Amino acid sequence: MSLSMANTATPVRRNADAPWNRFSSHDYWRRNYFELQAEDLEIIRLVSNFFIDAFDGCPQARRSIDVGSGTNLYPALLMLPWTERILLTDFSPRNVHWLRHQLATDGASWTWRPFWRALQEAEGYKHIGEPRKQLREACVSVPGCAGIERRSVFDLPEARWDLGTMFFVAESITEDPEEFRAAVADFVGALKPGAPFATAFMSGSDGYPVARRVFPALPITPGDVELHFTELGVSKLSVQLLGTKRRVREGYEGMIVATGIAGDR
Repeated sequence: MSLSMANTATPVRRNADAPWNRFSSHDYWRRNYFELQAEDLEIIRLVSNFFIDAFDGCPQARRSIDVGSGTNLYPALLMLPWTERILLTDFSPRNVHWLRHQLATDGASWTWRPFWRALQEAEGYKHIGEPRKQLREACVSVPGCAGIERRSVFDLPEARWDLGTMFFVAESITEDPEEFRAAVADFVGALKPGAPFATAFMSGSDGYPVARRVFPALPITPGDVELHFTELGVSKLSVQLLGTKRRVREGYEGMIVATGIAGDR
């Protein structure tokens, strides 16, 4: 259903209505990232190719941000060769704690190794010998610039970051089309003009379960994503609906990947 066709007479749940303080990070990770999914593999391929092209002949970004990291570290891994510092953000206190634990913990097993294997032969990525260590070093805390912080997508400073990612956030925190648009606009607005970015969305999502609680989502389409990024002045925009048949869960129509370059606002 297009945003323009949404039934505004029906009561909707907004971001402030969702119980983010009780979000089960472990359950969400187990459901979505316990193993590498076919759709994630396709996202990794598309986004890594975009970043390789975007940084061809260009210096590393100084500051990068992943907005709404949740329990997903592969957006940060996708940015790793192209940046000096990375800030991971999330609004849920439990997710912030989970992220800090993930980066601080050393052990024989590394959950994200299969995700890195999907990247390690690609240009730029193949030069990183110890991705786990490099990610930890890129996320050393520099308040407001790098590290792991509790931040809302609606409260990001403007034009601060040279590279950015936002996966499954804007459409997965609200049922309100205006909040969706505001989240996308605030993400793009946090990037400096000329900054490459990659985003991912669930198309047609009707909400998702986390430890027996259902969290809100807005059933967007690729057309909604393309229209809004175009209105925000994004250049070199690419919006693709993945054709991967195997789904992570029920309740959505597919995953959307959108990449581009932030413009002047």
